[in-house]
Amino acid sequence: MEIVVYRITGRQGWLDVPGWICAECDLTVAAVREACRRAGVPQEAVDVRPWLTHLGEAWRAGALPPPAVLVDGHLFSQGRVPDAAELALCLTAGKAGGEGRSAAP
Repeated sequence: MEIVVYRITGRQGWLDVPGWICAECDLTVAAVREACRRAGVPQEAVDVRPWLTHLGEAWRAGALPPPAVLVDGHLFSQGRVPDAAELALCLTAGKAGGEGRSAAP
């Protein structure tokens, strides 16, 4: 299982984006880590990537705007902090995409 989080804060290539630009980005990383803990998914499965540095890859996955969460290549949420319980349920069930409503900002 691979969980990718695209965030706009932090190091973005040569640019360092402060956390106040997107507080949701750090909250999303925390929610994803909590969901993994609840679902028994190893933290190593989480790959946090800078959105600007991986812009083409994020766009191909439909990850607009950040923060965005992909589970096994399927968009789970974007533009908001995902619900950790809903994501944990998705991870436990082994399915990606949540209920389809998660991708809406």
